[in-house]
Formats: sequence, structure tokens, C-alpha cells
Amino acid sequence: MRVADESDRMSVAKELYAAFERGDLETIYGLLDENVLWEMLGPSELPHSGTYRGVEEVRRFFEILLEHTVVERIEMNRFTETSDGVIVEGFERGSFRGHPASYDMRWCHVMTIDDGRITRFTDYHDTAPMVEAIRS
Repeated sequence: MRVADESDRMSVAKELYAAFERGDLETIYGLLDENVLWEMLGPSELPHSGTYRGVEEVRRFFEILLEHTVVERIEMNRFTETSDGVIVEGFERGSFRGHPASYDMRWCHVMTIDDGRITRFTDYHDTAPMVEAIRS
């Protein structure tokens, strides 16, 4: 198994966010290892929280996300390369469909990238503003 060099890992991470911004889910799925572990940490009150294993479950994650949320603004503020992936710090403004309040939150995504594919994606985010918005 070849370990991707720094530029490969960073390139994969940046392409993931570029694809998200343009709504290109097929490119996102193409960046994932078939056995990817995708974790959205947060309370069950948030419909997209949970652990998703494999590309098909990540497809289900995005279906849930797009059904329930509207991302109004997303910022990727800092990319940090690690020995096996990339950590991305950012900000998001969004809302939940059918709820009047919006949320502003900071997040940190930790990715493991091997041989040009994302094998693990963990989203650590400030869920308090999201829970407040979904309760409105």
C-alpha cells in the first residue's frame, strides 16, 4: 500500500471541499475509499449525526443532510497536513428546513487519506448553535 505524499493528501482534501461548494457529490464519492468511516459527532437531535460506513452510507448521509439543512456559507479557514491526512478548521452558517432560526458554528474535520482516498472523515463541530436552531 502506497502512502500518499503531502501534496497528494492536501490535494484530495482541497478537492473534497471544492466539490462540496459546487454541489458535486459524485466527485466527493469518488474521493472516498469504498470502506470509508464517516463520522458526524453530535446529538441524535441533529438528523445527520451518526456513523456511516462505506460509500453507500455516505450517500445516505448526504441525502439526510440535504433534506434537512441549508448551508448558507462555509469557510475553510485552515488546512493542516498530518502524517496520515489533513485537518481542516472552518466555519458554517446554515439553517434547518422548516425552522426560522439560523446557526453559526465552528468545526474541525479530521481526515485520514491513504493512497489518494479518504479512509476516515470525522466532523467535530459546535453543535449547540445547531440544536438551538433546530428547536426554533
